[in-house]
Amino acid sequence: MKHLEEHLNRVVYCSMQKPPEEMLSECLDILIDISGASGGSILGEEGAGLSFLFSDVPSLIGMVVPWTSIAGTCVSQNILIYTYAPSDKRHFDGIGKEIQRDTRYLLSIPIPSIHNARAHAGGGGRACGAVQLLFESNIFPDFDVTNKPAEFGMEDIRDHDFYKKSLKQVFVILSSISMGMEIMNLRQTSYQAIHELKNKLISAHSWVNCLKEDIEMIAPNALEDEDIIEDFSLAIDAVEAGSKIAVGYLQLSKLYSPEFTDADINQVLAETSKDIGAFTTSAAGEDSVDILLDVTEGIGTFRFDPAQIKMALFNLGKNAGEALLEHGVREGDDKPCITLSSSVLGDRLQVTVADNGKGMPEDIANNLFVAFKTKKEGGTGLGLTITKKIVDVHGGSIRCETGDTGTSFTILL
Repeated sequence: MKHLEEHLNRVVYCSMQKPPEEMLSECLDILIDISGASGGSILGEEGAGLSFLFSDVPSLIGMVVPWTSIAGTCVSQNILIYTYAPSDKRHFDGIGKEIQRDTRYLLSIPIPSIHNARAHAGGGGRACGAVQLLFESNIFPDFDVTNKPAEFGMEDIRDHDFYKKSLKQVFVILSSISMGMEIMNLRQTSYQAIHELKNKLISAHSWVNCLKEDIEMIAPNALEDEDIIEDFSLAIDAVEAGSKIAVGYLQLSKLYSPEFTDADINQVLAETSKDIGAFTTSAAGEDSVDILLDVTEGIGTFRFDPAQIKMALFNLGKNAGEALLEHGVREGDDKPCITLSSSVLGDRLQVTVADNGKGMPEDIANNLFVAFKTKKEGGTGLGLTITKKIVDVHGGSIRCETGDTGTSFTILL
């Protein structure tokens, strides 16, 4: 039981600190370890068949097997299948060729759907996927599967020694796998929906312009009417605002798969400062805002995704620049200034973006990282939400301090 507790702690940690893909990959490793299998895979529904989502053999990931396969039967009928693969006609031949090894004993376990969470294997309903575990020797001596596979529900195996020893623990982990797969599916579906929405909004923008041209040809005087001019302006503004939200959401959905590497934060800060400077120049002219670097030299490299961290820092700097240009600087200062700094705090990396503005109102400060809560005209309210998500995915923290001496955001990675 202690062994199971340690595994569950690993699963909980992964579910809170890592994207669902990494959590599911960790779950597969745990199942292989618990069961003593020589290998294994997690398959989920994709298109017209089942796809290998995770496997101890990377070359299998993405391969699709038909519903007539062992995994397909396991999922569609919600039953456990224990078989000797070489003699089971449903075993997909391409798998053995791909992994360049012969699959011997194979146990296919249905993953319960969270939409039918009370249904055990063999209890009706459809599973959302399958876990397949490979064994070199027969784990169920009572079953002779060399010529005929064994197909059964949960109640049929509870009295077997292998279930009591290992399989019972495997089933405890399955609920976490089910939840992880559902999150992956929802994220993929929402990404596709928002992407299509973005395309529709781009198309709508074009059609509004076409409508304006048609009216200009048919009734040119109509476009001199103030109400019609306002209607066109409002329509275009609404379409553009919707498109910005869609683009922001698409950025947000991509943050769950960071590409970690050993990187120099000072280099990232230097690049980000140039981008912030370019933004303030385009908004208010050259040298409108001073961008300062206050970095700790020789800080060394840390493991993070440079592109994502740069995006997070730019969002903070962009917001600071907009606030400075709109509301001015703190008392006693004559020029807007944004400072990007780096330091090491123990074994962690600390990065700060600070400005010399007048601080934020309480209602804004209390909703900093809440999507769509922006007070900026033309804003989407996703900039700081994206920044917070980037920090979360990196396992870090972000805090804000604001007052009449300015605002600073500090990221700890």
